[in-house]
Amino acid sequence: MLSRKLLAASLQRSGFEVEVAVDGRETLRLLEAAQPDLLVLDFEMPHVDGAEVCRRLRASESNRLRDLPVIMLTAHVGEAEEIRCLESGANDFVTKPVSREVLAARIMTQLRIRSLSDELRRQNVELARWRMAQEADLAAARATQRAFIPAAPPVVAGWSVETLYRPLIQVGGDAFGWRQLDEGRWIFWLADATGHGAAAALLTALTAQLFHQACLAAEEPNVILHTVNRELITVFSGRSFMTACCALVAADGGITFCSAGHPSLLVRRADRSVESFGPHAMMLGLREDAVPEQSRIQLGTDDVALLYTDGLCALKKPGGERFSHDAARTALPPVLPGADFLARLVASLQHLSNGELADDDLAAIALRKS
Repeated sequence: MLSRKLLAASLQRSGFEVEVAVDGRETLRLLEAAQPDLLVLDFEMPHVDGAEVCRRLRASESNRLRDLPVIMLTAHVGEAEEIRCLESGANDFVTKPVSREVLAARIMTQLRIRSLSDELRRQNVELARWRMAQEADLAAARATQRAFIPAAPPVVAGWSVETLYRPLIQVGGDAFGWRQLDEGRWIFWLADATGHGAAAALLTALTAQLFHQACLAAEEPNVILHTVNRELITVFSGRSFMTACCALVAADGGITFCSAGHPSLLVRRADRSVESFGPHAMMLGLREDAVPEQSRIQLGTDDVALLYTDGLCALKKPGGERFSHDAARTALPPVLPGADFLARLVASLQHLSNGELADDDLAAIALRKS
């Protein structure tokens, strides 16, 4: 009794507000009503000892009690008693006779640890809220982007069309589309804008709209790219840019192609030879250039024209060097025309890599003359 009063007075002189309980039962009742910052608990108490009080606290349904810092006071200095104190859930222990300076220092240490834990818990809650908000934004952005990216390829007379779209995260910066013209002709376009995430979804939505409007006003691929470039500069004043390509496909196998800073159009011939065409101009959105030149190609039966973004080659060799765009040209000859042509091409490139996943968005269109 006297030692308890002396200890309470000592802690008060050290600047702490102190409430005293005479035994373990009263301690548990007091903790239900009060909201202390820390508990100094005697190991040996009547009815319910300190170890049992501590165990009940750690098993409490109340977060406040379960996480309450506990310093155990013990008259024993043996290893077994120290282990029992810690196993019961005590944060620290001090042996008797108790030094006021030592106990005050241990209390301040535990209070600092608790303050840091509370701050970390608060930050984790804020982080979880932020993450939920970001995931909601990405889900909305993905839905927006999906509305502008066709889910299935078109049916084109005389051609077999296959598409592939694999964003790096939920939302990517790649986009593609097409428009049907008269006399069995089609316009196909593909673009690779900067960025990922929600901002990329907005940019790809704008890209799709710009190409849609340009394809309504013109049919030649170089004019379409020139129009998109002009509008992109009007909107962003050179602060955003993209690579893009456009192909005008005719029923007889003719293709008129133009590219702005984009990977070359690759043509896999039926005899397994590969030809490349473009690029014909610099990236879109940087400056207003004259209408670029374009290539005219004739495809025969089972020839395949491949339009793709640089995500197709965003892999590394076994030695760690990054693939160049020549990797796609190298991988093309063994890939036979037919169903899942793009998936088999991607698998062939991955087989040549070091096994790591690609680190960029991927979009591709394969046009096979049938």
